[in-house]
Amino acid sequence: MASRWLKTNCLLASATALWLAALSPVPPIAKGISYSLALVASVQLVDESRRLIAQDARRAALSAMNQELEQVEIALHSQQQEQALYEIYGAAPTYPKEVREELTTSLEHLYKEPSADHSGETSASTSNDKAFYLAVIGLLEAKGETYVIEQILKMGGRRWEEGKRRLQQILQQGKQNEWD
Repeated sequence: MASRWLKTNCLLASATALWLAALSPVPPIAKGISYSLALVASVQLVDESRRLIAQDARRAALSAMNQELEQVEIALHSQQQEQALYEIYGAAPTYPKEVREELTTSLEHLYKEPSADHSGETSASTSNDKAFYLAVIGLLEAKGETYVIEQILKMGGRRWEEGKRRLQQILQQGKQNEWD
């Protein structure tokens, strides 16, 4: 059986040839026969085109369904693998009960204990300021003053002068603390 595309193209060629034959200088009886045959070929062309469209739509739907099934199968397989890994490694504690309790109490003690020495907080803020200063210096060299004021300090436009003063304060603080 010939493919539907071949049939459709043959019917189209036949309908066109018969229609052109009817337009040529031939006797009236030949024109009538040509018009009739062109009309029959056109009706068959429409019918065959409907079948072709339905077949292509069915093929596309089946392809989409198969693709969806493959994705679902992959998802299920992945879920099964995750479940197997969870069962292997699971949420079971890796420490014995006594060790876990000891770790919990020691962490609670460290968390609740009031510390007499708070110098760590100051050094943390100082290290943050130093890191910020060094980052600003790097960006000034790479991108320039405008980028730092607008994108980092978020003080562009009407707040430009304020941003420029803030940048100078940061640079001055870094030089005073010798963070270079």
